Amino acid sequence: CALTAAGLGVVVLEMAQIHPHQYLYFNFLVDRKTPEQLRGRYIINFRSLTLFQGYKHILRQEPASIINLKPQKASARRHINRNAQILPAAARNRLTHDPSRDPDFYFSGNARRRFLLKDPFPPVLHRVKVYNNTLMIVSTPDLSRVDPAVADAYRALHRAATAGEPVARGGGFEVYLQGQRLLWVKETCEPEALMREFQLHLYPADAGRLLYFQQKRDYFGLIAQGVRLDGACLGMARLPDFALTRARLRQLGRWEVEIPL
Repeated sequence: CALTAAGLGVVVLEMAQIHPHQYLYFNFLVDRKTPEQLRGRYIINFRSLTLFQGYKHILRQEPASIINLKPQKASARRHINRNAQILPAAARNRLTHDPSRDPDFYFSGNARRRFLLKDPFPPVLHRVKVYNNTLMIVSTPDLSRVDPAVADAYRALHRAATAGEPVARGGGFEVYLQGQRLLWVKETCEPEALMREFQLHLYPADAGRLLYFQQKRDYFGLIAQGVRLDGACLGMARLPDFALTRARLRQLGRWEVEIPL
């Protein structure tokens, strides 16, 4: 009984230390010190349960303004509404979802990003982390909110990409390959071009790269966002360092394009 009580006590203490993420528990035999180690080995896609922390961060960063967030899919609205309802009314009323203008911030927590080497795109402003592992990031499509050197780096990336020939076109976007980066550019960019997610499907030559639940569809996916760059839209994803047979870029219900690799 004493051993059982001691074991339970350790678990309870651990859960208290990582509150409000006590649902994410791994035993002491698992490596939790190496950055993103759990993210690389387990599905820890709990974006809906970290939204409240994301809301608090952006409300602190923008103490006196109305904040426009990207409209969410119907399947996610119940999580958004529940998290928003926890906020004080004054804070809750500052959050809007106006599709007629660019979003001010993105929340993203797609666990499948672990398959890819990471570029900070869009620029990351805040990370919700547990055990040295990222559960959710707050990023921005508005380059005026980031360090000028970061904005200049994106402009240089845009110039480098568009100096060559596009490998595909779709939805008004031209798609470019630059080394291990896939970039898509729309020179005349409206707010709705950024409001919808970009879905990138990557088909590896080695099926063993896929997790069991991805093997039926033959690809793994990346949810990408874009930034507004001097009137243009710019999207980017870094390709993995293993062989791909092809890629598909799309905005669901609007356009889709096949990319030769």
